[in-house]
Formats: sequence, C-alpha cells, structure tokens
Amino acid sequence: MGKFITKFETMAAYEAAEATLVEPNVSLIKESMSVNYKPYVPTPTHDFVEIGGVKWATMNVGATGVTDYGLYFQWGDTQGYTASQVGSGSGQKYFGWADYKYTNDGGSTFTKYNKTDGKTVLDASDDAVVANWGGAWRMPTNAEFAELGNAVDYIDASGNVITVNNKLTTLSGVTGLYVADKTDHSKRLFFPAAGNCYNGSVYSVGSYGIYWASSLYSSGVQRGRDMSFDSDGVNWQYLKHYRYYGFAVRGVAS
Repeated sequence: MGKFITKFETMAAYEAAEATLVEPNVSLIKESMSVNYKPYVPTPTHDFVEIGGVKWATMNVGATGVTDYGLYFQWGDTQGYTASQVGSGSGQKYFGWADYKYTNDGGSTFTKYNKTDGKTVLDASDDAVVANWGGAWRMPTNAEFAELGNAVDYIDASGNVITVNNKLTTLSGVTGLYVADKTDHSKRLFFPAAGNCYNGSVYSVGSYGIYWASSLYSSGVQRGRDMSFDSDGVNWQYLKHYRYYGFAVRGVAS
C-alpha cells in the first residue's frame, strides 16, 4: 500500500521532498468530523500565456517552436501527420471520407458525434491535445476561440497594432496571425498559417491558417467548428469544415 501521509521532522526535510509531493483529491466526512484535501490539478508543462482566464499554449501540437506548423489532424482523430506524410500513395494519409474513422459510407452517416448520441464536443479520448500532451491540456471549444478573438489586438512583428483588414504578419520568416492581450501586450500568441490538408495534398501553406475547435457544428454533423484567417480577415468562431480535413491544433488549459 502506498504512503498517504508523511511526517517530516524538520523544515529542511520537507523542503527537500516538496517537489515530489502530490496533494490528493480526497474529501472525508464522518459524523461531526471532516477532513478536506485540496484537489490536485496538473500544472501545464508547455509554455503558455493566460488570456481571459484560459491558458493558451504558445505553439501547435507537434511543433518544436512557436513558428513551427506542427501536425495536421482530422476532427476527432488523435493521430497527427506531417506535411510529408500527406498523399495518396501507400502509407500516406489522404484526408478524405475514405480514411475518416467515424464513417464507413462516405460521410452520409457517422458512428460517433451524430444525431443519435447527441455529442456536441469531443470526448477526451478523441481530443488530439489530450492524447498528445496529456495533463490539463485539451482542444479549445468554439466559444473559447471567440472569447480569445474579443480579448486580443492584432500586432505585427514589432508589436504595433494592425488596423487594416489584412491581419497577417511575418515572424521569423513565417506568415501567420500574431495577437496580444488587449490589457497586457506582453502576452502574445502566434498562429502560423499552416494551410490545410484534403484529397491527398496540403494547400495554402503560408497564406491560410485554420485550427480545429473541439465543437461539432450544430446544424450538420458532417462538420466540425474551426478558427481561420487569411489576408481577407479572421473568423474566430463561425466557420465549419468537413471532419475529414486536416488542420493544425492548438492546446488550452483552464
């Protein structure tokens, strides 16, 4: 049996062990006596900035830096793919209805996230961020993307606010969307224009960015919600695409 309580004889002994201690998620009530322990909440291990009470990761899932595109995912699939793995050849990911996990008839009916089960948000088992990062991380909802859009200014590489319709900027040679918290411009996020994947190819890299939300499109179960941007502007909440498309994914933690 594991040790639930440890007695430390000195403060020095406690401080030496403090980093390894875990606060249990337990509440005990017996007659007039009660013992309550603070729930353990995993601390995010990826770099993030907190905007509007949500911790936003500073890079995409599968990325090694803030300007890296990362991996492409279908909505509801936890397996990501690099651009070089996209194609129609043997061993490559096509990104069509034929290789989408929750349909076997070309997108006419679905085995999950359908009108029968009534699911409108991805389960943790189908969340690409949960699967790849774990801990407290998950995909943002459609509403969280909208809230982020209302909370930020669009900035260029020097931190100046962009007032024209074309919000794209270039950071370290990569085109994307650069935003900063309206109340604290030191809190910044860069979303690379990673393009999108479908029918065996990657399109619009460097000119179009699109990121999956965990929300299903309520008016048609064939589609998931997403955030997107290009030189014409930014759509934080209202777009939706077929679930078989391959988009980048960004993680959040509450």
